[in-house]
Amino acid sequence: MKNKIKKLKLPLNKMTGDEKNYTAVLLEDVNSNMKAFWEVLSGTQDDVRELKKDVDVLKEKGDDTWGLLQDVKQKGDDTWEALQSVKEKGDDTFEQIGLIMEKLTSFDFRFDDLAKEVSFIKEELKTLKTNLLEKADKEKLKILEFKIIRIESHLKLA
Repeated sequence: MKNKIKKLKLPLNKMTGDEKNYTAVLLEDVNSNMKAFWEVLSGTQDDVRELKKDVDVLKEKGDDTWGLLQDVKQKGDDTWEALQSVKEKGDDTFEQIGLIMEKLTSFDFRFDDLAKEVSFIKEELKTLKTNLLEKADKEKLKILEFKIIRIESHLKLA
């Protein structure tokens, strides 16, 4: 309707028949265009309603996903804390094992030294026994031998 619309002379009762016909055609055309516009608008409103429903569903799912992510994050944080605790306990355990190993090594050295000392005393006693058998107090010598035998048997049990 790109035709020039001529100005209508109002009121209607002063219009000529052609003007009335032209006005009726224009009104019918406007009416038809408005009806088409409202149908499109109505369809658009339905589409907007459906879109809003879809957005609401997505938002709900997003909220659920966010909650799940928060749970996963919390569980990850808890796991991290537990692993840190295990690591600290492991470090403490290795430190204690190191101290125990030092003590055992020291004990081995002392034990070896003691065993050497006992062997030396035993040899000395044999020498003394043969050299001084007649001169020494036999009773004291027997007591010393008995003590050495006890120490030796104790060391063998350890």
